[in-house]
Amino acid sequence: MQLKSPLQYGRRHLWLPALALAGAALAGCSSGSGGGSAAPSTGSAASTPAAAPTTAAPVPTSAASTPAAPATTAAPTGTAAKRPADACTLLNSPQVIAAVGTGGPFTGTHPDPASDGSPVWGCTWGSRQSYASIREVKPTVLATVKANPDNQITPVPGAGQEAVLTQRKDGTHPEVYFVADGRTYSVEVVKDRGPGDNVNAPAEALAESGLALVFAKALAG
Repeated sequence: MQLKSPLQYGRRHLWLPALALAGAALAGCSSGSGGGSAAPSTGSAASTPAAAPTTAAPVPTSAASTPAAPATTAAPTGTAAKRPADACTLLNSPQVIAAVGTGGPFTGTHPDPASDGSPVWGCTWGSRQSYASIREVKPTVLATVKANPDNQITPVPGAGQEAVLTQRKDGTHPEVYFVADGRTYSVEVVKDRGPGDNVNAPAEALAESGLALVFAKALAG
């Protein structure tokens, strides 16, 4: 149903008093002395039609006639990032090549189940020469690694809620552990599968720290 605007509503009610006043004037002119019926006056006042009211309609000021401002709806809060079901979607082959520093292509495979048969979330991107991996571990693993006196622990700033690079005292076997969205992960890079190639340990530690930053950002809630 179409509603009348406040301005139309005001105009309609302004005409009612004007019509009432005109009716009262005509009634006064037609009444004669002694109650007799007088002939209509032929004067200028009787022959001149009453002027139409020219008063402008008042601008409505009441709260009822003022359109209400639309209600504001709070913006929805950001939805926490969900961890992908397939960890191998976190990186593609060119990204692994850039991080590890050796030629590809790198193919993603999933880790074997745990000793109790439960699935392990993670992925290993491997080539004939190198690999990079991420896997979820129990929080106790990180606590054990940090408490091991044979390891040297170096913080990795910016990678999740907590991140450390662990190495042997001689700087070999680097591995990064980080915590993101309440879960603990391990990141490992091997630049060369050849045995005893500890000369690559510094490059591997650097690659692991860089990947941990990327993974932590993607997995943060």
